[in-house]
Amino acid sequence: MDEKKRILFVDDDRSVLEGLRRMLHKMRGEWKMEFVARTSDAMKVMKNMHYDIVISDLRMPTTDGVQFFEKVRKKYPGTIRFMLSGYSEQPLQGRAARCVHQFISKPCDAEQLKKLISRAFALRDRLRSKEVSKIVSALRSLPVMPKVYQDVINLLAEPECSPRKIGKMIGRDIGMSAKILQMVNSAFYGRAGRIVDPVHAVVYLGLKTVEALVLTEGVFSKLSERKSKKFHAAALQEHCVRVGALARNICRAEHMSEEDLDVASMAGILHDTGKMILIANFSDQFAEAIRISRAGRIPLYQVEFDLLNVTHAQLGGCLLELWGIPNTIIEAATFHHEPWQCLSDEFSTTSAVYIADAIDHQLCCGLGDGWREDIDMDCLEQFDLTDKWHKWCGMCLPVEAGEYNYVR
Repeated sequence: MDEKKRILFVDDDRSVLEGLRRMLHKMRGEWKMEFVARTSDAMKVMKNMHYDIVISDLRMPTTDGVQFFEKVRKKYPGTIRFMLSGYSEQPLQGRAARCVHQFISKPCDAEQLKKLISRAFALRDRLRSKEVSKIVSALRSLPVMPKVYQDVINLLAEPECSPRKIGKMIGRDIGMSAKILQMVNSAFYGRAGRIVDPVHAVVYLGLKTVEALVLTEGVFSKLSERKSKKFHAAALQEHCVRVGALARNICRAEHMSEEDLDVASMAGILHDTGKMILIANFSDQFAEAIRISRAGRIPLYQVEFDLLNVTHAQLGGCLLELWGIPNTIIEAATFHHEPWQCLSDEFSTTSAVYIADAIDHQLCCGLGDGWREDIDMDCLEQFDLTDKWHKWCGMCLPVEAGEYNYVR
């Protein structure tokens, strides 16, 4: 049986295809790679053969890369989709946000491409293990993507999209706009004045942060009042928002790009989404996991795996994948307890979310949460960041008295 992963490359420029073939020649022992020049040819070969990853250029004749990936997403939803695009094509990327797992900037060297592909496989293997698939298939229901978020995504894909338009759309949803305004005026966003207009809130927070807040609020709002109180969902939601804010600040301190800052913010806000699935579908087991974790000072995700054969990080990654969230954010949510498992040998947004989560848990532990181990100093040493740990811990992370109890 052929165990090789299969990758299909699509580009109308044959010189690009030949360049890719030469770049990745050494990987032919691990990957089965095929190269086609037209999207129509790609659809033909995919009829007869399963491909783990399809990588296509954004600009293609006849059917462009976005149209092609829309077809691939509908017919082959299990296939990982990478899109090659240049900086000048960024406005077009908005159209592709709903059908592409990862953007790859051109030009892309062989080592970078190999790392991205390997990380995508590592993420897929973590999310689609037999144990995780068994749990997910047994669920009565998964949280549905909030309608207002779908509307936001559709609006973001339009050429004339602006924060003002997004703010006006959110303003039509009373519950959502109230939550956005509550968040933007909270202490951990560091504003001196008060914002009362959803449009101003969107401009101040940025689109990625607002996207994540809309998603989490949509999920949290579906919990029953009884379960929300039992698991202190409001405190958990604020923990997620603080992690998003701190992860963004850590990335800024490391001089990462604005795009990385946005990803870190969104990933931090979404990193504990899987706990919503556990609260909604396995509340008794999750409550027991929290009890065991706190009593035995055992990391909660380890207790979850012992009881359920799955962790909240894996479930969150599955949900975000189902919703079509970009791979970089899924990766950060899935590996936020074990960033070294994502096969990245450099500091990334996943590392930032891991560090921000560890800091927030070190300062306080929500009543509806389990015990969290200290930061892995070997992980910090790997990125030469040990001396920055205390500086990050000193960043302002205010919490409301009475919502948290300390377990250290």
